[in-house]
Amino acid sequence: MLRVEGLPLVRVPAITAAQMAEVDRAAVEEYGIHLEMLMENASRAIALAARVCLGGSVAGRRIVALAGPGNNGGDALGATRHLLNWGAAARAGIAVAPERLRPLPLVQYRALAAIGAEPAAGVDRAALSSADLILDGLLGYSVTGPARGNIAAFIDAANASGAPILAIDIPSGLDPDTGRPPGPSIVAAATVTLGLPKVGLLADAARREVGRLLLADIAVPPVAYERFGVDARGIFADGELVRVEI
Repeated sequence: MLRVEGLPLVRVPAITAAQMAEVDRAAVEEYGIHLEMLMENASRAIALAARVCLGGSVAGRRIVALAGPGNNGGDALGATRHLLNWGAAARAGIAVAPERLRPLPLVQYRALAAIGAEPAAGVDRAALSSADLILDGLLGYSVTGPARGNIAAFIDAANASGAPILAIDIPSGLDPDTGRPPGPSIVAAATVTLGLPKVGLLADAARREVGRLLLADIAVPPVAYERFGVDARGIFADGELVRVEI
């Protein structure tokens, strides 16, 4: 059981995947919050969520991050670096060859390699089974259709491990708008979504995959949501990580 009860409980609005993509664009192009900044903010927020879920300390805890080729994978790799800095026995596995990582995840990969923690290619089932926590950074909200190939194999291995899974932004394989998985999907003990929840995370159909729903501040300005009539002011007044009331 992941320990999240001490976090503030808030009721928050939700947005669609298309709206979130526009918010991400506006954050970068209109408000000068570059993707590198957003990824580093997300990485640290995920590491904080992992620490909360593990009872307030990650010292010596076995944490395995699973990273896909996109920005969710970069978030997972960055979180691994923070967790290592904090004393966790953290490691990462990537579902693609390093040269297939997108530019920002590749930066995070190289940062881990530079401190002697180069992510392994492929899935280590023994490491997953012995983990205190698995971080799911395989797929993000912009991916459509069922998970396939190595990504699907990683999802199946994580679900079969018996270890609790903390999904990053959205459980990999889940449709962000309907909350229904079109194929293999991570079944998380908790999900830490970023900025605002995607509407599918609040759907009854998604309860099994989402688990406990947390929300992390990654410094997207509330004004970026106003174009959709969404008021996101004050959500993080009591902390940069909150529980979402469903």
